[in-house]
This record gives sequence, C-alpha cells and structure tokens, in this order.
Amino acid sequence: MGKKNFRRVPDHITSKVGSLQSRYIVAGCVNVASADELRNGKFGHLHIRFSDHGLEFQPEILPSESRGKYSWRNTHGQVIVRRDLPKETYSVSIESPNWGDSSRGTHTVTWTRERYQRDFVGPAHSTISIECENSAEMKPAYPIKFEVREVLDNEADDFNARLLTCINILQENVGYIDVARAGASFDDYLRTLRVTWEILPPGSKEEVLSRLFGRRQPSPDERRVVDERYDYFASLRPQQIICGSSGFQRYFGALLNPHLVVFENVTHGNAIYVMYENWRDLSQKSRIELLSGRFGDYFDRVIHIGNWQRKTREIIDAHR
Repeated sequence: MGKKNFRRVPDHITSKVGSLQSRYIVAGCVNVASADELRNGKFGHLHIRFSDHGLEFQPEILPSESRGKYSWRNTHGQVIVRRDLPKETYSVSIESPNWGDSSRGTHTVTWTRERYQRDFVGPAHSTISIECENSAEMKPAYPIKFEVREVLDNEADDFNARLLTCINILQENVGYIDVARAGASFDDYLRTLRVTWEILPPGSKEEVLSRLFGRRQPSPDERRVVDERYDYFASLRPQQIICGSSGFQRYFGALLNPHLVVFENVTHGNAIYVMYENWRDLSQKSRIELLSGRFGDYFDRVIHIGNWQRKTREIIDAHR
C-alpha cells in the first residue's frame, strides 16, 4: 500500500498554490531515486525498471487501485453517504422457498428500510505522467518527474476537493507531494531541488522562524527543531546564520567561516551536515548524490543518534 493519506490540503501546498500566481494547477513533483533503489524495485508499481540500458518506464500510467483508497476511487469511483440530507426509504427483496422447501417453489419477500441518501461520483481515471532526462545514461541517481494528468482550475468550486484527491494519488504512488503551474517544464521542476541560501547576522529565534516559514505557522516539530538547533548552532560561535529553502524544504544552520558551514533540513531533520570547500555548490546536491561517495572529502554527515552534538563539534574543531 502507499503512504498515509492527507485528510485536508496541507498548509504548505495551499501557500505554494498562491505563490504560483496561475489559475491552472497540477499536482506534480520531482523525486530523486538512486540506481540501487530502482534496482530494488522502488516505483516498480509504476512500471519503472532499472536495467543495463538505464531507466525504463512508460510515459503515462494509470496508478494501481491497490496503492490506496484515492487510487482505488480513481479507478472505481466513490459512493458518498449524504448524512446532511433526510433519510430515504428503499426496498429489499429476496426469493424465499415455499414452506421452507425450495422444491415447492419460491416466492418474493419484500420489506422496506430507511437509509441516508447516496451519491455516486464516477472514476476520474487520472493518469500519472513520468519523465526523466538522460534516462539511458548510467548514473548514481535519477531525478524523475511525476505529474497527475488532471489540470485543476483554481477558480472552480471543487478545486480544493480535486486538489486533495490529486495530491493523495501522488502520496500513495510516489511518497512525496508538490504542485506546479500547468505546463511547467522538467527544468521548472528541477529548480525546486536547488537550495536558495540567505546569509543573516546572528539574531533571535523568532527572526529565524520568520525567515524560514514566512507567514506559515511552523508545526510543533518544526518549532522544536529550530529551538534546539538554534541553541546548538549559537554555541558553535557562528559568524553568521544561514537559512535556505528548496521548494517546501527548509534548511537552517551556521556559517562558522567562509569555508565551513553546518546545517540540516528542519522538516526532515535526521542528520546534520558539515560542509567545507565550495559548500554553496555542494549543498545543491541531492542526498542520494552526496551519499554516492563522490564527495567524501568535502562534507561529513552526522546522524542524530547517540551524542551527535559532541561528534559534530569534534568534526568542526578539526576543520577550524
């Protein structure tokens, strides 16, 4: 089965829709998958395969009904019980044997019941388009674009309902959600993977929160991470604070000198990164690219287990 569904459109998706300044929206994203992950069957349910010839896939596919309830509804439709309307009377009929013996024939028995009225919403049969540039090349990782092929009208009455359906189809089949203006190119999607850094003087936590999230209220977990990391980064005596964004991802850290930074992803913080020469360029690499081994001398990654703070400080002291 796919990932857990969203019960409502997430705030960051609503904010992104507003920032796109486009009437027509699609649910789509770029997901970076390593060659090993693809060999092991990641996205196999979307008929994406990795072979000696590179990445092989169909340009468009109807998601399997087995991926989750939204994918199932996309194939079969949905019955909506209208508890907001009065109940209706309906009849139920069965054939009953005469005198308890069907050899003597049968007769129809009918009785009535009441139930809430029901609406049937037909299946949309929305497909997912798949795109990858240079898929024939042998690479350690592949950025793959996924897009639900349903153009959503931001001014339509059912926009939020259809948007919720489309992002849940993405969630069930890709495990990541995003939106874009209809007709966005592959390069437009790739730009969401690049981190835009902002260099700030050391300030208050509230200022950092404002820079990271703008008008959006951070979740309790995001707030906790910023509070804890701010105190830790401040203890490292930074020259400046760095805040970064890439699509919906938020990064936060400390510039210790022009060739030494430490930062992590606020939303999905399971590791902290210490980067050295050319950290601006290196920070544009995906996690898969960083873990490929090609950049081993230019950064260290410390997973948040055990006394990771002390280990990080020891790495920093060795490079200061």
